Amino acid sequence: MKKTNLVLKMSLTALLAGSVGTATADVVDGTATANVIAPLLVTETTAMSFGDVAGGTAAGTVVLDTAGARTITGDANALPSAVGTAGVFTVTGEAAKTFSLAFAAGVLSDGVAAGNNMVVDTFTQTLAATGNALPGVGSFSVGATLHLGASQAAGAYSTANTATGGAPYTVTANYE
Repeated sequence: MKKTNLVLKMSLTALLAGSVGTATADVVDGTATANVIAPLLVTETTAMSFGDVAGGTAAGTVVLDTAGARTITGDANALPSAVGTAGVFTVTGEAAKTFSLAFAAGVLSDGVAAGNNMVVDTFTQTLAATGNALPGVGSFSVGATLHLGASQAAGAYSTANTATGGAPYTVTANYE
C-alpha cells in the first residue's frame, strides 16, 4: 500500500509540475489617440492709452471704455490734448472652439523714480468673459481704470518701465 501511495504522489507531482510549466500569458496591444488643435494665441494690436491726464490734490480715476472714451472720478482730469485709446487684441486658434478671457492688473511707472506708480485694473472688454466662439481669428477691445494718486508726479508713465516698478497687465485666453 505504501508503494502505491508513493507512485500516486509522484504521478500527481509530475502532473502539477507539467501544468505549471506550460501556463501561458495573454498579451494585448492597446490603442491611443489624440486630437491636436491649433494653439490659442493672443496678440496685442493696439496698446491701451489713457491719453493726457492730470491729477489733483486728492486721488482720482480715469475710466477708459472699450471705445476709448474716458470718464473721470475723484480729483482727476482727462485733457483733450491726447485722447484715450482702448487696447485691441486678436485671438487665433481652432475654429469652432470656445475660449474664456481673464485679466490681471498692471502698474504704470514714470521711469524716473520707484514709487511714482499708478495701477490699471477693473478691465472691460467687448467679448464675454466665457463662451467666445472662434471663427479662426477674432479681435476684441479692452478698457480699464487708471488710479491716480493725490498729487501724482508728472511724467510719461508706462507698464514698460519695469526698472522703476512698472508691470504689464495680463490678458489670459483659455480654451473651454
